[in-house]
Amino acid sequence: MQLPAEAVTTTALIEVVRISALPTRRDDPYPGTVVAHWAGDEAADALALIESLPGSEQHRCG
Repeated sequence: MQLPAEAVTTTALIEVVRISALPTRRDDPYPGTVVAHWAGDEAADALALIESLPGSEQHRCG
C-alpha cells in the first residue's frame, strides 16, 4: 500500500487504538481505547509493514 513519503518520513509517534464500536454519526471518529504508543523504530517498522501490503482493493482494510 503506497503511503505519502512525507507522512512516512515525518511520523514520530503512532497511537494504537482498539476500536470498540462504529461511529454514531458519519463524521464522528471511531470510539476506542488507546492500547499502545509506538515511536522510533516501532513506528518505522509498522509503517514499513503497511507499505509492504498489496495495493489492490481486495487487500485494503477500512
